[in-house]
Amino acid sequence: MNDFELDQLRRNPSWKAALRHYWDFQVSARATTPEFDGWIPRAAQIPQVDPATLSVVHGRLIAFGFLKFDLTNRELGMRYQLTPLGKQAIGEADVVTEPAGELAESA
Repeated sequence: MNDFELDQLRRNPSWKAALRHYWDFQVSARATTPEFDGWIPRAAQIPQVDPATLSVVHGRLIAFGFLKFDLTNRELGMRYQLTPLGKQAIGEADVVTEPAGELAESA
């Protein structure tokens, strides 16, 4: 991860809050749903993120390479997944909670 991306993340705590939200959802879903495919539905609200700026936060996280998105069909809507860079950005301690094989699959 280069210094510019890290600096942007540090300057925007709402970005890290959104990454944390999606990471926590992914870890929880993997633990409780064996058929979980790794994609997380778009959150309408995220604690510590102003709802008026949520679309901008999502866009910036995608643009900086922290999130990837999927829009397979209209029924599922927009779905997100942390990239390896996004996982690294929320902290190495968080990354080790997911099995190593899962990290490779979600890259």
